[in-house]
Amino acid sequence: MLKPLSLATALCLCLAQPILAQNDIKGAHDHPLISRMPGTDIVGYHTSEYQEFMIATGRLTPGENLPPVDRFEGTSTSLTYRAQEKSLSALAIFRNFEKAFEQAGFEPVFTCKSDAECGDRFVRQLYWYGDPQRHGQNPYLGAPNRHGDDETYFYWSGTGEAEGGTYIISLLVAQQTAMTFPASIVLDISQTEALNDERISINLEGLTDDMEKDGHVVLDGLFFDFDKATLTAESAPALEVIADYLGNHPDKRFYVVGHTDSKGALAYNRDLSEARAEAVSTALAGQYGIDGARLTPYGAGPVAPVTSNATDAGRAKNRRVELVLQE
Repeated sequence: MLKPLSLATALCLCLAQPILAQNDIKGAHDHPLISRMPGTDIVGYHTSEYQEFMIATGRLTPGENLPPVDRFEGTSTSLTYRAQEKSLSALAIFRNFEKAFEQAGFEPVFTCKSDAECGDRFVRQLYWYGDPQRHGQNPYLGAPNRHGDDETYFYWSGTGEAEGGTYIISLLVAQQTAMTFPASIVLDISQTEALNDERISINLEGLTDDMEKDGHVVLDGLFFDFDKATLTAESAPALEVIADYLGNHPDKRFYVVGHTDSKGALAYNRDLSEARAEAVSTALAGQYGIDGARLTPYGAGPVAPVTSNATDAGRAKNRRVELVLQE
């Protein structure tokens, strides 16, 4: 059983008083639970009110796309720090964090050093290919290239209780073995919580009115597994409404258009959006008897946003499926 900790004492890190760094990127600040290593600047900062996050629980096995992981959902903050001087070694930074985690009562889940212990290309798979939502979040990490004898890195994941609930933490400190460039630090602090499930739904009257007025409608109430094209059970009420509308208009044909936010590669998002459009079309045909020839799936990816992708709320609105009338 982990001992309860107050936020005031949970992870002061015993490094220094809070740092006021002039070189931090605009709008970034340390997480209230954890201070930084002196002599580092925030170069990457991302927060989300609710998302899936994961920590590694073991080494990467050859042939696998990911090391074994535990997945959670809740609030999440990802901070990327960079040392101001290359003489501040990755080992010194890691040992300071590791000691502070131990003193605060946080229990380690998995810790390892470089590919020899973590598995070949551990960083590349965990922080890049295995987690597309990280793309662009962690400047200077160079995750695709952090492997081999020329790269030294340290990984730590763990959990603990503090005021406000359960925290899940992962830490990666990386530097070239020759210390040619300053060390990079990726610190993820997440707190598990239940999702507010008072979600937007769709109704037949509104769908009909919007289609007659605009020729297209956003299909609210469709939900997919994270980063997949698998419709969840929560989508059934919306699918029933959509099927009712299509059944009432048997002479009309439609495009089923999938959209994503702008995070990740364009080709990846195009493929995902098309797969989701196909999943909706397949469900309507297979489960509700709609003639599949009336539905044409199409993936638009991130190229037609309805609002800015600069915020979590904006990205959520841009991830959608629309029904578009074929004139």
